[in-house]
Amino acid sequence: MKIALVDDQVDELERLFTILHKELPTAKYFTFSSGEEFLETWSEGAYDLVVLDVFMDGMLGIEVARTVRDTDMDVRIVFCTTSNEFASESYEVGANYYLHKPISETSVGRMLKMIRLDHYEVNRFIRLADGQRVVLRNVIYTEYYNHLIIVHCKNGQDIQTRMSQTDWETILSEHSYFYSSSKGIVVNFHEIVKQENGMFLMSDGAQVPISRRKTKDALEAYASFRFEMMRKE
Repeated sequence: MKIALVDDQVDELERLFTILHKELPTAKYFTFSSGEEFLETWSEGAYDLVVLDVFMDGMLGIEVARTVRDTDMDVRIVFCTTSNEFASESYEVGANYYLHKPISETSVGRMLKMIRLDHYEVNRFIRLADGQRVVLRNVIYTEYYNHLIIVHCKNGQDIQTRMSQTDWETILSEHSYFYSSSKGIVVNFHEIVKQENGMFLMSDGAQVPISRRKTKDALEAYASFRFEMMRKE
């Protein structure tokens, strides 16, 4: 999960980061001191959550949000402010929450419950170069064969796309529940039923090999994933 924090007040930015990191320690955080700086990195799907200060030097938060919504209607947007002055405009850009300053652990916790990041995660998708859409949590495992990536999905309908394994793994590396267990194979930790005899047994009954040289790392990564899932329950 990638979270962008945009505020021109350094102390407020640091406080927001500290509180959010305590709530979502595995997320990747990116901080920006202006809307212009943030928009230099912006593209559809770049972030899962954007927290914008409303009143900043240069572009106001509401102006930044309008630019974001021009290309991405799914990303969660939260305004952080001391005033309700732009409350009506926040509806215009589909803001998901209004976080009032001074922020606290309680208010941030309430915000995270309201914006349903867990729901967003389940429905997150990527768009392939050929236009196909892949819902990441529907992926069981993938394999590389004859210059094709074959994506085995929970609906039983495989997706094929022409791409190198290196490029595919780079895309999936943004999401910690994907792991390359052996050459040309990537598994979704959510879809592992059990591990035995050098194999991951997947939810569709497939037995996916674990490379001998990766065995220790693979089992540690899977154990860490399971621990994190139990911590969230």
